[in-house]
Amino acid sequence: MAITKARRMADLIDNNGAVAAGNLSNVEAFPTGWAANLDGSDMVFVYNSAEVFKITTSGALIVSDNVTAFGTP
Repeated sequence: MAITKARRMADLIDNNGAVAAGNLSNVEAFPTGWAANLDGSDMVFVYNSAEVFKITTSGALIVSDNVTAFGTP
């Protein structure tokens, strides 16, 4: 029987509703060149092996370049 996407998602979440860092190693949710890693408890986003930005557990966003608000993508 094939494993469904719902089953794969359910396997990421523990009994407390949290996603364990060890469960993220098989997640392929990012486009080519992008990855997310943990730095302690902070989430670090990497593009082509360079750290681009970090979201800290306190909610701070730390970026390697400028941040544009109200821009058009």
